[in-house]
Amino acid sequence: MDSSRSALRAVIQFLRAEGKHASQIYRRMKEVYGEQCLSRCTIFRWCQRYEIGRVNIKDLPRPGQDHIVTNSATISTVDELIRQNLQITTREIAVELPISKGTVHHIIYKTLGYGRVCAQASVRESEDGENGCLPDPAVSTLNPLTPFLRTGISVSMSFIYSSTVPHEL
Repeated sequence: MDSSRSALRAVIQFLRAEGKHASQIYRRMKEVYGEQCLSRCTIFRWCQRYEIGRVNIKDLPRPGQDHIVTNSATISTVDELIRQNLQITTREIAVELPISKGTVHHIIYKTLGYGRVCAQASVRESEDGENGCLPDPAVSTLNPLTPFLRTGISVSMSFIYSSTVPHEL
């Protein structure tokens, strides 16, 4: 049986048009739909709406920010951006696409099943020991014993993502 909200509201509207009272509508729908039936107070509320002249069974638009549903096109685009640049950040993806960083994070880790498998840090040291880097700095692999608070050192982290869970788009 089709127990979508719109279908249930249409049944309420029909039975109300026949002159049935809200309590009769509730009993009848409970017999037919069982556990899928709307609650008693919801049926009474919709009966009141139809009594005052509402004819639409769909939800009315609500104020506030639109809820963007993650669809397969967005997931594919995020996956493509990561495959093009393995060092891209969630912030860069969020700027590229009109979605939040949290949504990007959810797509990467939950939907696509990517996880960090390698974090590579590199140290760039300026020639004169001052803060800042030369235009073409020498890059060396970070030694765990290298002091981070030394003047003239900047550290950048790169993350390589790997798919641990197969996904279908």
